[in-house]
Amino acid sequence: MCECSKVHLYEVEFKLDGMTVVPTHKNCGFALGDKQAEKFTQELVKSWGLEEDEDSD
Repeated sequence: MCECSKVHLYEVEFKLDGMTVVPTHKNCGFALGDKQAEKFTQELVKSWGLEEDEDSD
């Protein structure tokens, strides 16, 4: 797990972990924690100008 204090939108890349795509911090190389991944998702949706769906079925 990434323990970096601040992760910016442009410091995240996606890597495969088995058959799962995992957001990873470029500087340390570790997968983002749950809170970091949630914050990254919110920033990404906001930068794309989309409204986040609460119901993602």
